[in-house]
Amino acid sequence: MRNRAAALILITLLSLLPAGAAAESSYTVTSAGGFVPDGPPGDAVPIEWWQVPVSILLSGFLSIHAPELVVVVNILVLLNIWLFFGYRRIAKRAALEHDTRTAIYDRIVACPGIHAGALVRDLGVNRGTLQYHLERLQEFGMVTAASVEGHTGYFENRQKYSALEEKMLIHLRNRNAREILSILHASRAASRRELAARLGIAGPSVSWHMHRLAADGIVEVEKDGREKRYLLADATAAALKRHLPASGNRGEGRG
Repeated sequence: MRNRAAALILITLLSLLPAGAAAESSYTVTSAGGFVPDGPPGDAVPIEWWQVPVSILLSGFLSIHAPELVVVVNILVLLNIWLFFGYRRIAKRAALEHDTRTAIYDRIVACPGIHAGALVRDLGVNRGTLQYHLERLQEFGMVTAASVEGHTGYFENRQKYSALEEKMLIHLRNRNAREILSILHASRAASRRELAARLGIAGPSVSWHMHRLAADGIVEVEKDGREKRYLLADATAAALKRHLPASGNRGEGRG
């Protein structure tokens, strides 16, 4: 009778256990930066019972009331972890079994920071279809998105780009912003008047672009008498060396 009650409790608790909960109970501890402590660790910090992983609470309960079921629970927990991560691997592999989705992903990899409008134009898909596949790619963790003042760019999700690089790559998709950054990359600094003459656009248009680039930390402003001069931030200059030739695709509008 006692074992039957314990089994009933076990089934109830397992039904409440989420698929990823077991994965949270595994920890790997490594030394940060190769640091090895020269003494014993400090006193343990007590935690509340609800902060203990569910699988540990369940094992403790059964070790008291039904010790013969502890092994069964541990096997189920391990199986749950394997199924969870196995599903994720299968799901990512299946994500690229669709031709249109594969074409979208390949284009994003080739053109980091590309906008949805450019994907529609380059691949010949309608916006509804594109949005569906972008959501699936993001759901599978293969694509990430970043926004600059309402303009969203897409990137492969491999932590290849810093936040500044993502913003810079989105700006590079705009033809005028790209030309401005190319000019500043070739010459240390330039004034609004000089940039307007080089680009063939009005001074206020240059100011609009420079305000956005400065707000994102891509360019810096210095005073030269009564005139402002613009120059690349140090991190931007280093990133442009890597991305400016590769992002030589046509811009996505003069803006």
